[in-house]
Amino acid sequence: MNMETMVAGTIATIFTISMQLPQIYHSINRRKTKDISMLHLVLCMLNHICWLIYAILDNINIPLIICDSVCIILTIVMVFLKRYYDKLIVTV
Repeated sequence: MNMETMVAGTIATIFTISMQLPQIYHSINRRKTKDISMLHLVLCMLNHICWLIYAILDNINIPLIICDSVCIILTIVMVFLKRYYDKLIVTV
């Protein structure tokens, strides 16, 4: 992998990961996830799993592997937050 490709992949990884952080922060801060679709989260998870598989098969594309691994973890965090906060609303 040449230097330009690595830099572009690293920048894309930073932007992709940073897209999910404000939603996680907002959900924790407001303690509300009612407006987030579980279907959206499941599709995000499947999307990142597919990209991770592609990155592994594509001669171990490091930026993609890092990006999608972290995004899978962040999406799992959002799923747990959604389940937790939605359950809180029902019981209160």
